[in-house]
Amino acid sequence: MYPSWRRLAVLILFAAFLVPVPPAAAAALSDAGFFGRWSAGAWTVGPRLNYAHAGLGPVESAVKAGDYALAKQRLLDYYRARPAIEAGGFSHTTWPGALELTASHIWTLGSGEAYIKTLTFGPGEKTVTADVTSSITSGKPGFFLMSRYKDAVIALINSRSKGSGKPTLRLTLADGSVKTLHPTHDTYIWAAHPGSVYGAKYYMQVSDQGTGPFTGETRKAYLRFDLGGVTGVKKAELTLTGTADTAKDIMLYGNAETFDEATRTWSNTVQNTFSWEGDPGGFDWKLPGGADNENRIADDEFLYQLPRFFFAGPLALEYQKTGNEQYARTLIGLMTDFIKDADAYDADQGAGSYPGNLHAARRLHNWIAAYEILRKSPSLTADANAAILKTMNRAGLYLQENVNGTPNKMQSQKITLLHNSLYFPEFRAAPAWRTNAANFLSAQLNDSTYADGGYKESTDAYLRGYLSQYVDVVAYMQRNGIAFTATAKLRQLARFLMDQSYPSGYGPAYGDSDSLDLRSTLRKLGQLLNDPELLYVGTSGTSGEKPAHTSVLYPDTRVAVSRSGWTADDSHLRINADRGNHSHPDELAITAYAYGRPLLPDMGTFTYSTDAHAQWLRKTTEAHNTIEIDDKPQVSTAAGGISHLITNPAFDLIGANTESSAGVRHERSVLSLHSGLWVVSDRLKPVDTAATHRYEQNWHFASDAKPSIRSGTEATTTAFATGANLTIVPADPAEVASTLGDGYYAPRFYSVENAKYASYVKTNATGQKTFDTLLVPSKGAADTSVTVERLPVGTIPSYQVTALSLNGGAGVYYKSWTTKAPRAFGSYTFDGKLLYADAGSIVMVDGSSVERAGATLVKAPAAVKDLAVTFGGDGTVRIDGSGLTASTDPATAIAIAAPNAAKVILNGKVVPFERAGALIYAAA
Repeated sequence: MYPSWRRLAVLILFAAFLVPVPPAAAAALSDAGFFGRWSAGAWTVGPRLNYAHAGLGPVESAVKAGDYALAKQRLLDYYRARPAIEAGGFSHTTWPGALELTASHIWTLGSGEAYIKTLTFGPGEKTVTADVTSSITSGKPGFFLMSRYKDAVIALINSRSKGSGKPTLRLTLADGSVKTLHPTHDTYIWAAHPGSVYGAKYYMQVSDQGTGPFTGETRKAYLRFDLGGVTGVKKAELTLTGTADTAKDIMLYGNAETFDEATRTWSNTVQNTFSWEGDPGGFDWKLPGGADNENRIADDEFLYQLPRFFFAGPLALEYQKTGNEQYARTLIGLMTDFIKDADAYDADQGAGSYPGNLHAARRLHNWIAAYEILRKSPSLTADANAAILKTMNRAGLYLQENVNGTPNKMQSQKITLLHNSLYFPEFRAAPAWRTNAANFLSAQLNDSTYADGGYKESTDAYLRGYLSQYVDVVAYMQRNGIAFTATAKLRQLARFLMDQSYPSGYGPAYGDSDSLDLRSTLRKLGQLLNDPELLYVGTSGTSGEKPAHTSVLYPDTRVAVSRSGWTADDSHLRINADRGNHSHPDELAITAYAYGRPLLPDMGTFTYSTDAHAQWLRKTTEAHNTIEIDDKPQVSTAAGGISHLITNPAFDLIGANTESSAGVRHERSVLSLHSGLWVVSDRLKPVDTAATHRYEQNWHFASDAKPSIRSGTEATTTAFATGANLTIVPADPAEVASTLGDGYYAPRFYSVENAKYASYVKTNATGQKTFDTLLVPSKGAADTSVTVERLPVGTIPSYQVTALSLNGGAGVYYKSWTTKAPRAFGSYTFDGKLLYADAGSIVMVDGSSVERAGATLVKAPAAVKDLAVTFGGDGTVRIDGSGLTASTDPATAIAIAAPNAAKVILNGKVVPFERAGALIYAAA
C-alpha cells in the first residue's frame, strides 16, 4: 500500500466520527438522509449539514419540525443570500454547439467533429452555401451531416458521383486566387444496414427518427476534401445541393477524420455525435449502442465524458452574461435529469459517483462553478437545489474514499474534493475533506514520480495537464491558507516536462498524447516556483535564465533526450524504454526534431475507441519509430532501459535495450551530433539463433511530408513544401525490403490523417542482425546526395563491430558492440568503442588512438571517456571532453592533428597549445 493510501485510510476512519450516527444508505439518499431526522429530542439520522454554521438555523428548525419542504426552501434562501465564495473555473468555457444543441439533447464527443450551423433543404431541390472558414483553418478538411430533428423526412444530398450539383468547396487564398474542390471521398452510413457501403451512390441520405441515440432510420453523411498543398486560406465556402419532400434541417459539422468511401459502413464507423432530440427521457447518460465489442459504434469516452458536463461552462457563462433564463433552465434541467437517471445506475453514491473516479470529479468541478452562477436563478427551485446539493455532497464522500492507481485521476479527485470542502463549508464532512485533500496533494507527487523525477504515466499530454492542475491548486491552497509541502518534488517534475519539450516549446506527443504547446504551463510553473530556467523555456527565452544543461538521462523513467540547445532551430532527439499507464508499445522509439520541425514525430493517438485508426496508432509497434519483431506489438512492461548517455558539448551517445518482443533482445545506439546528424545502430539478438524472425524498422512522418524512396540506395527523403526536411539512409540497402507504408497521423485527439512511413524489413532472418541508419536533417530541401557504404572490419560480423563510409569516404562511423580493441576499417585504425570523423570534426568514445592512412589523428596516453575535436575554417580548434584539463606536456597531453591551428578552445575556454609538426598538445 502506497504511503498516501495509508494516510487516506486513516483520514476516512477519522471522518466517520464527525457524524453523530451513521448516515442513510447511499443507494437512495432521502430528505431525511440529507437533512437528518429529529425525533424525541435527538438525531435518529445524522444530518449531512452542519447546522452550527452561521445562517443554517432556519433550516435546522424546519427539519426538527419535520417539514422538509420548508427546509428545502430555507436552504435555497440561505444559498441565494450567501456571500460569494471562490468556486473555481469550468473545464470548458466554450463547446461547439453547446448553446444551440444541448437543450435538444444533442452532444458531440471531442473536437474531431465541430458544429458549424444548421442548413435547410427542401421542399424540392435546393442549393445551400455555408461559410466554413473556421473549420478549414482549424484543420478539419472534411464535413459531417446529421438530422437536426427526429422526423420521417429523408434528405438526399448530391454526392461527388452525381453528374451535376456536386459538393463544392470554394477556397479564397491569401493571394486573392480561388481554388474550387470536389470531395475525394463522400458517403453515408445507415443503421438499418450496418454492413452496407454507399460510397458510389449519387445521393447521400440523411435522416433520423424515433427515441434513443439512434434507430434503424438513422442515416449520417460524410465528406472529405484533399487540401494537400493548399495554404493561406482566407475564406472557405461549402456548397451542397439536396432535395427533401418538406423542409429538412441538417446539422453541418467540420470533421477531422480520414476515411475511405469504398469501405465506410455503419458498423466500422466510430461515431462521436448522437441525438436524443425529442426523446422525453432526454440523455440516458449511457454508452450509445452499448459496449458489445463486435457491434460497438460509439467511443467508450462518450460514456465517460458526457456525464462530465463539459457543456456546463458555456451554458452557465451565457446565462451570467445575458441573464436569459433559457440557459439556466437548460442546465438545471440537465443536472436534475442526470441525478434522476444516475441515482439508479451506481450503487455507491448514485449520481454522485457515476460513472466513476475522474468523471465524477470533473462533473463536480463543473457543478461547483455552475452552482455559484445558478444559485440566484429564479429557475432554481427548492427541490432542484436540494437534489443538486445532495449529489454534490455524495460526490464528496465518494471522492474522499475512492482509490485509483492512476496519478492524474487521483489528483483530479482530490483537487475537486478540496474545492468542494471550501465552497461548501456547510457540509459536516467538509473539514475532513479539506484535510484529506490537502495532505494527499502534497504527498501524491512522491507516488506519481520515479526516483529520478520522471512521471509514471508515459504521456507528455497527461503530464502537462497534471502539472497545470498543480499550478492552479497550489495557488488556490495559498489563497486559502493551506500549506503545500511538496515544492521540491513539483520543481523536479516540472524540470522533467521541460526536458521532454521540443525546442519550439511543444511536446513530442509520446504515449496517449497530442502535441501541445507546453510553454504556458512551464511559464506558470516558473513563476510559482521562482525557477528562472522554467521561466526561460516557458517564455521562449524572453525571461529567466537559459538552462545550464541540454541533454539529460532519466534512468528510472527509462528516457533519454539529446538536445543541441534551447532555441527553436536547435535539434532534439528523444528515445524511450518507458512503461506505465497511457504508454504505447514503442520501446526504443525515437522522436526527432530539427530546424523548427518534428521530422520523426510520434504518430499520436486519435481516440481511445475501437476504431481501426486508433487501434493501429495506440496498439501496434509498427506505428512507432522503432523495430517491430515478428509482426507483433511489444510488451512495454518487459525488461529494458537506457544503459547510458554520454554527453559532450558536440555530441551525445545513447545506449538502450529492450526485451519487449518474445525471443529477441533489441539494442539501439544513437550517436547524436549537435552539428546536425544522427546515426542509429540497431542490433537484434535472438534467444534461439537458429529461429527465423521478421524485423521491420519503421520511420514515420507527418501527413504533408511527401516521402519518397530512391531506388538503389533505398534512401528515404521528405519533401515538405517549406522548412526542414529529412534524409534516411540505410547501410545495407540490398539486404532490406524498402517500402512506403500507408499509415495514419493524429496531430490532435479526434483528428486523424493518412500518412506515409518508410519501412525497412528483413525477413527469414536467423542469428544476430543489425540495422545501421543515417538520419540527416536539412534546413531546406532534403539532401539527396548522402551515401552510406559498409566497411569490412576484417572478418568480424557487423553485429559485433560496425564500420560505415559516409558520402564516398568524406566521413567514417565506427561502433564496437563487443570488447574494444585496435581495429582497421577503410583507411582508419581505432582502438575505442565509437568513432565519427569527417573533414571538420573527430568524435570518439572510450578510445586513445585514431589513425588515418597511417598518420595520427588523435593519440592519448590513456583511453578518453569522450572527446570531440572541431576544426574551424579560421584555425580555431575546439576540444570538448569530460574531465579534460589544459596541458601542453607531450608526456601527458593528447596529441591532435591540427596543422592549421591558430587558437585552441578547451571546454569553452581559450588555452595555450604546443605544436610538434602537424600535431598540437593542449589538453590532458
